[in-house]
Amino acid sequence: MPVENNSTPTEQVTEEKKTTIKKLKEYFILLMVALMGLGNWADTKALSIEAYNGFITNFTNKIEEKKISKLDIGNYLPYAQKQIGIPQVIKTSKIDERYEYRYYKEDKYLLTLINKETRIVAIVVHSLSYDKSLVDDFSPKVPFSNFKLKEHSLEQIVPDSNEFFYDSNNIKYYMQVKQLNAQGMFLNLTSGFSDYTELKGNVAEDLFKLDEVTLMSDEQTLTSPITKKLATNKATFYAISELPSEYIADSLLTKYEFNVYF
Repeated sequence: MPVENNSTPTEQVTEEKKTTIKKLKEYFILLMVALMGLGNWADTKALSIEAYNGFITNFTNKIEEKKISKLDIGNYLPYAQKQIGIPQVIKTSKIDERYEYRYYKEDKYLLTLINKETRIVAIVVHSLSYDKSLVDDFSPKVPFSNFKLKEHSLEQIVPDSNEFFYDSNNIKYYMQVKQLNAQGMFLNLTSGFSDYTELKGNVAEDLFKLDEVTLMSDEQTLTSPITKKLATNKATFYAISELPSEYIADSLLTKYEFNVYF
């Protein structure tokens, strides 16, 4: 009697992906063993590490998640640069010239470090679209929570937030903010989405509506239905910061800047 397959199409695809990655790992290990037998050990080791990291990057998000997880508020720039290198772009804050915005663009994410002199005071992580069939979206864990980017909504990550920022012109984005408790060192946690990745549904129209309503009045009764709807969207970036939220909004690159710089 044939065995009935009760797995869903999604589960079957996931299993096929896992099998493919497992086979590729086995071939990779065999290749590295062969190389070790042919060349200098030190050179082969360096080559193996580089090749392995490239392999892992193409099939998982472990390298990127590990790199970002090494950074914390209060780190000093020499330490940060040792972990993630030199930024591609540095901008001075429009709000206060004592603060700098340092941008690190990779295939899967855009990382922004905000520093005052040599101390990091804010970290912003954007998950970007990554068109690879064998790797899932880059969904790093949001600090001081059990939520992840591109898997959970703004209202889940920062519930009951009355502080929001948005733009419907230079860059289409929306973000909400809350202050963490003592366990989160009273830092500000921001959750938001932007058009660095494709906006879903009627988000652009909702941002224009919010713009129109805000120009007419700042009454919460008018803006609340729109902001609640916007907060149901999945987050594509988070920020953890000692600074007021205005600095996070100021650090966001316009769509033009994003395309020119990267």
